[in-house]
Amino acid sequence: MKILITCLFFISTLYSQNWPTIGGSNQRNGLSKIIGPDSVITPAWSVSSSQTVIGNSIFSFGDKFVTARAVFSPYTSRLECRSLIDGSLIWEKMVYTTSIMYAVGFNEDAVYVHDYSNDSLYALSPIDGSVKWAVSEYMFGGNAGILFACNGDPIVRGKRLDKNTGQTIWFYDYMVPVGPNAGYAATSTTFYHYKGAINTPKTLFALDIETGQFKYETGSLPGDGDQEWPITIGSDGTIYLKRDGGKLYAFEDTGSEFRIKWEYTPTATEMSGYFGSAANGDVYVIDNDTVKLLNHINGSVLNRSNIAVQGSFFSTIAVDGEGKVYVNNNANKMFCFSPDLQTVIWELGVTNLTYCGPALAKDGTFVITGAGFNIKAYKPNKPFKPVADFRADTTTIFTGAGLNFYDQSSYQPTSWLWSFPGAETTFSTDKNPQNIVYNMPGIYNVTLTATNSLGSDTLMKSCYIEVLEAVFVNDDVVSPEEFILYQNYPNPFNPTTSISWNSPISGWQTLKVYDVLGNEVATLVNEEKPAGSYEVVFDASGLTSGIYFYRLSVMSTANQELDLKDGQAGKFTETKKMTLLK
Repeated sequence: MKILITCLFFISTLYSQNWPTIGGSNQRNGLSKIIGPDSVITPAWSVSSSQTVIGNSIFSFGDKFVTARAVFSPYTSRLECRSLIDGSLIWEKMVYTTSIMYAVGFNEDAVYVHDYSNDSLYALSPIDGSVKWAVSEYMFGGNAGILFACNGDPIVRGKRLDKNTGQTIWFYDYMVPVGPNAGYAATSTTFYHYKGAINTPKTLFALDIETGQFKYETGSLPGDGDQEWPITIGSDGTIYLKRDGGKLYAFEDTGSEFRIKWEYTPTATEMSGYFGSAANGDVYVIDNDTVKLLNHINGSVLNRSNIAVQGSFFSTIAVDGEGKVYVNNNANKMFCFSPDLQTVIWELGVTNLTYCGPALAKDGTFVITGAGFNIKAYKPNKPFKPVADFRADTTTIFTGAGLNFYDQSSYQPTSWLWSFPGAETTFSTDKNPQNIVYNMPGIYNVTLTATNSLGSDTLMKSCYIEVLEAVFVNDDVVSPEEFILYQNYPNPFNPTTSISWNSPISGWQTLKVYDVLGNEVATLVNEEKPAGSYEVVFDASGLTSGIYFYRLSVMSTANQELDLKDGQAGKFTETKKMTLLK
C-alpha cells in the first residue's frame, strides 16, 4: 500500500528553471532565476505548426514545453508537446475530435490539460501524451493554471487531487462571483482564493494546503459584484488582490489572520492579470496602460514606464534573474523592460497573444506563440552561472530498490554535487547518479549544486522521494489480499476515529501512529493476538490538526523469518494516512 505524505514546499521558479503553471509558480508572480534574451532580432528556432487563432500559454519542464492550438468554427483545440532545443514536435493530443484542450500545468509527473468541451481534467504522460487519469473539473483552461502541492499533487479551485489517481484528497466548497474562475495562489503552507456571490460580500480566505482546513478570511472588500482579477503573492510573501471596481490590497498573512499592509487606488479600471514580483518583494503592475513598480512596504510608486503597453485582463508579467521585466498585452505586443522600467530593451509584434504570457524556460529559452502557424523561441547569447534542476526516473520506490537521477540544469554546468539524505549513497559528484538505494521507508529531500566557471546554484526538492516499505508474502500460503488494514472512519476526524483490520495469521501485532516527520505519537496495539478481525478507537485529543499515519505490523510468532513455505511464519506491514481537523 502506498504511503502518501505531503510536506511544505515552494514550487517557485526562484528554486527551479521550469515554468509549471500560469505565472511560473504557486505564487503566480513570474519571478525566476532564469535569464531571458536581451534581443529578439533573430530567433533561436522557428517552426511551423497547425493553425491557432489565439496564442496560448507555455508550460515547460526540462527540455520540453507544451502549448495549445485552438481554432474556431468549430471550436476545437489540440495540445502539442515540443522540444525546447529546436521546437520539434514530440507528441500531440486530442482526446476526442471535439476536444477543446488547454494546458494548465506541467511537472515531472504529468502534463495537465483541461478539456473545455466536457469539463474534464486530464493527466497525460510527459513521454507520449497517453492518458494517466481523467476527472470531471469545472474550470476554464485558457487562463486557469493549476497549483502543485509538495509531492506534486495538483491543486485546482478549492480541491487537491492525488497525482497518481486523480482522486480528491481534500475539498473546500465555496462560491466565486464569476465561474469558472482561477485566480488562486499559494505558498508552501496555504492556499488563497476569494469567495462571495454576485450579491454577497467578497472576501479573501486561506486554507491549509495539507488538509484543506479553513483557516481565516478578511472582512468584506468593497468593489463590483463580480470578481475576476486573480491573486499574486510577492517574493516576500505579500498577498496582492485587486478588487474588480475597487482597490489593490496588499495583505500580510500572520499565521492567524490577514492584516492589510497598504491599499492602492488604481488610476484606471483595468490592471494586469497576475502581477510580477521583483526579487526584493517590490511588485510590478499595469495601471492605466503603464507598467509601474510599487514599493512592497507601503505601495508607493517607485518607477513607471515611459510608454503605454495597452495592457488587458490577460496581461501577465515575468521577471528574470537579471531583473528584466517581460510584459504581454492583448494588442499584439510583447515587451522587455529594464528593472527600473526606464528602458525598453526590446519589443516584439506577435498577432493575438491572448493567453500567451511571458514564460522563462531552460537555458533562458523564451517561447512565443500567437495567431497563425508559427512558434518561435529566443535565447540569450552569453554564458551565465548555472540554474540547478534535475529529475529522477521515478519518485516512488520500495525499500531496497534503486533509482536514477538526471541533471537538467541550465547554462552548462561542469561539475555537480548531489545530496541524498537517507540513502545508502549520501553524496555523489556524478552528473547523473545511478542506482541510489533507500533502505528505510519515508519521504526524502534531494539537493543538487551545479557549478561552472561563473558560479554555482543549489536546488533542493523537498519531499521528493517517497520510499514505501516492501511487503513480503508467499502467495502459496497466505494471499496478500487476506491482510486488510481498512481506512479509518471517519476521515477527516475530530477527535476520535476507528481503525480496523483483518489478520489471517496469529502473531505479534503492533499498531502505531506517526506524524509527517516520522515521529511516533501513539501506540494503539502492541501484543500477541490470534488470527481475526480487530478494531480500536484512536483518540487524538492531545494532538494538533494535520496529517498523521498509522502503521500495522503483524509478525507470526512461530518464526521471525519471512519464510512462508512451511506455513509457519509471515510478516505483514501496511501504512495508511488520516487527517485530523480541529
